[in-house]
Amino acid sequence: MREETRRRLERQLWLDRAKWAAAGLAILVCIAGGIWATGLDATVETRHVPGIVSAVGPLVGGTIRANEEGLSVDVKLDDGRQVHVMAMKKTDPHVGDRVEIAEHVHGTGRVTYSWR
Repeated sequence: MREETRRRLERQLWLDRAKWAAAGLAILVCIAGGIWATGLDATVETRHVPGIVSAVGPLVGGTIRANEEGLSVDVKLDDGRQVHVMAMKKTDPHVGDRVEIAEHVHGTGRVTYSWR
């Protein structure tokens, strides 16, 4: 085999190996990013915010038990925001009731609310 042909073959083999290594590294970076984002979303700061119940209705959930035991409650917070939470029927919320709900701020910036 001539020297020039051998060098071209070695260069091509090295490029093929580099492509596989880059693809493997890209996959590892994606996995690490997913793990990091999941961990970040797991950090939650909870605050209790006051508001007034503005609407109460039936809960349309994924299970029959949730439909039977839950309520869909709209709450107007004191700072003007309107939020939607789920509550159990045994808490018996009524329109106009003054309530305090939990605001959960996740590490990614996502905000969720729950009945206290």
